[in-house]
Amino acid sequence: MKRKLLPLLFLLCFFFLAAFSPPYLKKRVTVFIDGEQLPGEVLRVEATHALRAKRAGGYEKLYEALLEGYTAKEALNYLAIGLGDYLSAECERRRIDPLDATLEWTKNISAPFIYYDERPGREADLEETGRLVARAMDKDNARVLARTREVPAKVSANSLKQNTKEISRFSTSFMTSGENRRHNLTLAAKAISGTVLQPGESFSFNGTVGERTAERGFREANVVVNGEFQKGIGGGVCQVSTTLYNAVLLAALPVENAAAHSIPVSYVPLSRDCTVSAAIDFVFRNDTAHPLYIAAEVKDGVLTFVLYGEGRDEPCRLESEVVERIPYRNLCEDGTEATDTATLLSPGREGVRSRLYRIQNGKRYLIRENVYAKKDAIYKKVA
Repeated sequence: MKRKLLPLLFLLCFFFLAAFSPPYLKKRVTVFIDGEQLPGEVLRVEATHALRAKRAGGYEKLYEALLEGYTAKEALNYLAIGLGDYLSAECERRRIDPLDATLEWTKNISAPFIYYDERPGREADLEETGRLVARAMDKDNARVLARTREVPAKVSANSLKQNTKEISRFSTSFMTSGENRRHNLTLAAKAISGTVLQPGESFSFNGTVGERTAERGFREANVVVNGEFQKGIGGGVCQVSTTLYNAVLLAALPVENAAAHSIPVSYVPLSRDCTVSAAIDFVFRNDTAHPLYIAAEVKDGVLTFVLYGEGRDEPCRLESEVVERIPYRNLCEDGTEATDTATLLSPGREGVRSRLYRIQNGKRYLIRENVYAKKDAIYKKVA
């Protein structure tokens, strides 16, 4: 008989406890964010969670324990029905995304960039707001005063300015050049000006300027072929590659391909020239962590290239050195030595072996060594 009464007594006890123990409790907490009162004050708390909070030492301590395994939203939903969803939505409603600073690349060397300032954002920290609410739940009719915080932009105008400094500048003169050579030089410089090289990207002169043909607007002017000046389409373009080459060297950027002329040129010191042709390209690489900007200006008979980007710790300079002078011979047309009575047909030119160094951080770095070939003078024998 006793065995039959035990289950009945258990059921009676369960219904008795259920009748006098509500499934949830009510907590009054008024929440303000930046002084704005959030609608709704009553939090519904499950009775079992209230007991657990009591054992944990309060709602704040229970919340901290829940954060070890759950998100703030999930932990708040555990403390009170819908609390995490509600506070998360209110925090999201107040979120303002920051705006990064930007720049406009004008390609003008007198004012290359226009900078637009960053704008900070704001956000309400759900985890911290939840911590304040959990602390308030341990009291009766508590008020929570939460605030949003400023979120800085990732890119500031100041950082853009630091990474778009003028890092090198080089100019050459073409005042004595003819009209066609001036035209070709200007056409090539315009094709390059405005180029932006991303970190790790290589610049190809031929790939940027393109093929030098009459169909593309290039004209006939003097070009160097096998140590002699000849008429050719695109004459003068090598002064553009040379001017840019020197700006690149002054910026201490790695040169991947560059070649010297067969004879010295008048617009730069020895070993600082850089020839280009359909078969010879000038290539260098942006090895910095930021974009590299290239601007060119053709003005008053002067070509100028300016590079902007991440500056080096120490500036550098270039130094040319003559290693050897190679004398030419006075020869007759038949290859014999010319006499004093012979008539000059073609003047000679001595050869030169030269080196180019970059001076930086008190050290001297060899960039290249090359030989400009000699040209023997040719005479005609007097009969």
